[in-house]
Amino acid sequence: MDKKQQLLEVATKLFVERGFHATPTSAITKEAGVSAGILFHYFKTKEDLIVAIYIKLKEEYANAIIVDINKFKAGRSKLRLIWSNSWNWGLENPIKYLFLVQLDNSTYANTVKNHPDIIAKHTMFSALIQEYISERIVRDIDAVFLMTSMFSLITSMVNHLSIFPEQKNDPSFIEHAWDMFYNYLKP
Repeated sequence: MDKKQQLLEVATKLFVERGFHATPTSAITKEAGVSAGILFHYFKTKEDLIVAIYIKLKEEYANAIIVDINKFKAGRSKLRLIWSNSWNWGLENPIKYLFLVQLDNSTYANTVKNHPDIIAKHTMFSALIQEYISERIVRDIDAVFLMTSMFSLITSMVNHLSIFPEQKNDPSFIEHAWDMFYNYLKP
C-alpha cells in the first residue's frame, strides 16, 4: 500500500475512534509510520485530509449502491436494490460508513457539500429521485429531504444489523424492514 493510501486509512480509523478535533495530525502520522512532511505533501491541512477521505468514501459508497441497478426495469425494484446495497455496504465497511455519518453530522458537512465531486453525486441521485417522483414510486417532496431521510433510515438498518447480525439472513425481518422503508417513501 502506498503512503497516501496508508494515511487515508489510518486517518479514517482515528477520526471515527477519536473524533475530528481530538485527532491531531501527529497521531495520524505516528500510526501510519510516516513523517508529518509526507502527510502535508499530500494534504495541505487536516481539513483537506478530512475532505479527501469523505470524497473517496462517498464515491466508493455511491458506486456500491448502484451496482446491478440496470438489471432491473421497474423503479421500485431499483429502489429496493439501492436500499439493500446501501446497508450491505455499511455493514461490510463499518469504519468507512461511520466516517460518512460522522462527517455528515459535523461542522465539515458544509465544506464538503460544495465540492464538485459531491455535487456530481448529488445531482445523479437527485435525478434518480426525481424519476421516482414522476413515476409515483416515491412521494413528491423535496429530493434533498428524501435523500437525507433515506440515508437516515439506512443508517438505522446498519446500526440495527450491527447489533443483531443474525437478522441479516432472516428473510422475514428483511421484508418487514423493506416494507417500513418503502412505506415511509411511497406516495
